[in-house]
Amino acid sequence: MNDVHKFRSDLMGMRAVVTGGAQGIGAAICLGLKRAGADVAVADQQGGKARALADKLGSLGGVSFAVQADLSTASGCKEVIANAVSSMGGLDILVNCAAPSRDKALLGKLTPADWDLHQKIVLNAAVQLSDLASEHLAMSGHGVIVNISSVTSSSIAIDQCTWPYHVSKAGLDQLTRWLAVRFGESGIRVNAVSPGLVDRDIGHKLSDNLEHRAIIEAIVPLRRAGTGEDIAKAVVFLSSDQAAYITGQVLTVDGGLGVKEVFGAALKVNQLGTKPPESNTL
Repeated sequence: MNDVHKFRSDLMGMRAVVTGGAQGIGAAICLGLKRAGADVAVADQQGGKARALADKLGSLGGVSFAVQADLSTASGCKEVIANAVSSMGGLDILVNCAAPSRDKALLGKLTPADWDLHQKIVLNAAVQLSDLASEHLAMSGHGVIVNISSVTSSSIAIDQCTWPYHVSKAGLDQLTRWLAVRFGESGIRVNAVSPGLVDRDIGHKLSDNLEHRAIIEAIVPLRRAGTGEDIAKAVVFLSSDQAAYITGQVLTVDGGLGVKEVFGAALKVNQLGTKPPESNTL
């Protein structure tokens, strides 16, 4: 009981790298880590967006900077970790969020067209970055890796995601468990966050469409889509001392979507018809 005061929920003084951090969930995670007190390296192939976000984070104090790199290459992964360690003097948190853009033309097709890219960015990059970071994470005394997975790692959204996306995220879940065992003796914790339906922070949101919003309210127990901030809060928690004895876990953040019985939910949606409930009109 005398050691309780040593545990902190903030990340003051911690040094984090977020891949795929320039936009969407990755950008929300960068902001969440920064607000919790961490210095943040925004790693992304989109250099302009990464630099713009790093400038925004810089206004909150501490260290923030962008690293433009292609994570589908070994040299790109090395550049991210080397730049982060050199600029921040070490590393405490690695968040693997990068994933290829989705090609709607490949939905539902048994083509391997985008498997190579998913394998390289979702799986190979996570392995290489974790390996390169492990020495520094072990030295920090607070080493944490958080992988960003998806509920589609265990359920199928055939009209929204390609099979390479599903399979690479499923592989990432198992990789999370493997890395947790591999790095446990070095004091490095490895977990994953699995988002469900998430509204974009910028641009058109899923729930902007009234029909979609009515469906979301019918099938999600918490009656709303998630936000990037919801995912960021989970990452901050897993990165903090509040999760000091948690490793090898996949934390689902979906508002309860995955536990709702699907037939009954589908019936309820069908009863809604094409017109949203009156309470959802603007």
